[in-house]
Amino acid sequence: MRSTILPLVTLLLGFSLLQMSNGLQGTLLAIRAGLEGFGGTATGLIMSGFFAGLSIGSFVAPRLISSVGHIRTFAALASVASAAALMHLAFIDPWVWIAVRCLTGFAFAGLIIVTESWLNASVSSGQRGKLLAVYGMVGMASGAAGQFLLNLGDPAEFTLFVLVSIVMSLALVPISLSRVEGPRSEEAQEPPSLRRLWGLSPYGAVAAGLVGASIGTFYGLAPLFAQEMDYTQSRIALLIAAFTIGGLLLQFPLGWMSDRISRRGLGVGLAAAGGFMMMLTLPIPAPSGSVLLVLGFAIGGLVLPAQSIVVAHVNDRAPGSAVVAVSGGLVLMQGIGAAIGPLLAGWLLDVMGPRGLPLALGGFQLAIVAWGLLRMTLRSDPETQERHGAPPLTSNFVEGDLSREEHDPGRETPSA
Repeated sequence: MRSTILPLVTLLLGFSLLQMSNGLQGTLLAIRAGLEGFGGTATGLIMSGFFAGLSIGSFVAPRLISSVGHIRTFAALASVASAAALMHLAFIDPWVWIAVRCLTGFAFAGLIIVTESWLNASVSSGQRGKLLAVYGMVGMASGAAGQFLLNLGDPAEFTLFVLVSIVMSLALVPISLSRVEGPRSEEAQEPPSLRRLWGLSPYGAVAAGLVGASIGTFYGLAPLFAQEMDYTQSRIALLIAAFTIGGLLLQFPLGWMSDRISRRGLGVGLAAAGGFMMMLTLPIPAPSGSVLLVLGFAIGGLVLPAQSIVVAHVNDRAPGSAVVAVSGGLVLMQGIGAAIGPLLAGWLLDVMGPRGLPLALGGFQLAIVAWGLLRMTLRSDPETQERHGAPPLTSNFVEGDLSREEHDPGRETPSA
């Protein structure tokens, strides 16, 4: 049992520290950009830079993993992300920050693919929803904790930027000092391919992009939105944390539910509820602080868990040879969406003021609903009991109940 759990704990601990530092960094940069007077469009471009790098990295990371392995890839890219955090201090310029955020996104693409492909390789389809829910909960709890680190310094000074770099560097320690090895596949891994991702699940490919647009837009521009609403620094941190905690509390129940009902249907239902709640804020000229916190909490609970549900939905349909390729394709689609989302929402903020943010977010969610309903009319979802996905990869830590289920590796679920 210990040999089964310890490697996953080590991996998730390192991932937790990365998410904590990245959560702090995203909010810090948005606030500092506001203090520097960059404006909504420039701030949106800076936030989109991260996800543009994420998209580029999704092509490179799977090849890097195949070449040097999961652990070395994790260590190298975490080091790059740590160094990039300090580059923002050297050049206070929006164009330089766009480039540096692109570099950070490139590094995080590999870190996410390492983590998600490792986790997906360790379990069968029937347990994937729960494990990815734990993964999502760890990420969200860490991101929320990162928001409270904002109170340890002044965004106008250098302390918080150094703190981001320190925490990212510490993320290397757990996985570097452990004796565990990354997962090994007996099948040759396919290269990342959007065509392959589309063939496995057209719904999953598009939904991943729209979920990425929603999450990237909120984390990237909600601090600027809150500044325009005259929120204090601590209140801004509380708003981002409320969004994250909402997702954290619903992540596992929804992951458990997704193992028992149609993941696609659940995703469409969550998007419908999230879009409706965002549109509710439009008639309110200036929501009070407490109202925004409640809405942030509720919307986070509906939007954030959708990411893990989409990942599980697509991996249910992937053969063992496509585990890394699927992770890369999903990160690419999330990155494309999250690069375009803040750019569009930033423009709407400049044109419409604070109402531009909920309008953009609601639009992304309702687009998921429309696409999901269209796919449901074209192809019914496979029955829950027919899910098989990839069997766990051959690995030194996958033991016991996690690896004893029978699979037919030659069978591939039809696209949905």
